[in-house]
Amino acid sequence: MNRRNFMTACGASAGAAAFFKSMAAIGAVPGDKPFAKAKLRMSAPLDWFPGANPPEKIKAAAQWGLPAYEWLGASGDADALRAAAEECGMELSCTGGCGRIGPGTMVKKEDHDEVVKHFKERVAFAKKAKCRHLVGLSGNTRTDVSIEEQTENVIKCLKRLAPIAEDNDVVLCCEALNPLVDHKGYFLTRTDQTMAILAEVKSPNVKMLFDIYHQQITEGNVIRNFTENIANIGHFHVADNPGRKEPGTGELNYKIIFRKIAETGYKDFVALECGHSTKNYEDTLNATLACLDF
Repeated sequence: MNRRNFMTACGASAGAAAFFKSMAAIGAVPGDKPFAKAKLRMSAPLDWFPGANPPEKIKAAAQWGLPAYEWLGASGDADALRAAAEECGMELSCTGGCGRIGPGTMVKKEDHDEVVKHFKERVAFAKKAKCRHLVGLSGNTRTDVSIEEQTENVIKCLKRLAPIAEDNDVVLCCEALNPLVDHKGYFLTRTDQTMAILAEVKSPNVKMLFDIYHQQITEGNVIRNFTENIANIGHFHVADNPGRKEPGTGELNYKIIFRKIAETGYKDFVALECGHSTKNYEDTLNATLACLDF
């Protein structure tokens, strides 16, 4: 039922009038919460949605039936975020955890104390905000020491972070990024490289954030790479290539990709991290829904 039909059917109801008056502040209401029917647990960036503040934006996202919203730079009143999400039956799918895209951090042993301190702070925020997944970033490749030493430094850092994640029942998701287009010089770039590091860390609470856009650019072969390693993937990011826009705008067949993710039995979130080819987030969500029709 679309919004017009719903309003016609309920036009005589004061309750319906009050509902739509309140929704006017946060944007149009899709007809039947379409993402609630999806075979994957999808998430979309909070800043896509209309609203004067994060709780209003969360309510706007909930009208699409999304089980979660994504806010990698989540900040502010974590208790208010949790209350708004719980009221809507949602959660925060993933937020920033530790490390950075830039010099140092995990690849540099001298930075590990600061990485651990920051991760503890972010875990405390994430738990308050009802978020179980946090992003870990390796930092950029150094030129002063070998790749082997940098790899060992990343492993040592993750071994210090793993007990914190385990004790707090959160998952640190190490993100590989492409070094060819968007993040030249970044250290963690390939699936096999990430899996070799995770094999040394040996923690069920340290996994990979598999960004389909980045991995398509870096190595291709995305379906084989994520299906063979799905047990060690804690989160997905979605964008098409080239352009980093919504599914269906590039070379990736997202209908098949989404179906293959579902067939693995994966239960965590698949989050949109893309731009809009039409400058309209509603078109992006509807394009995604078309790819989820499998």
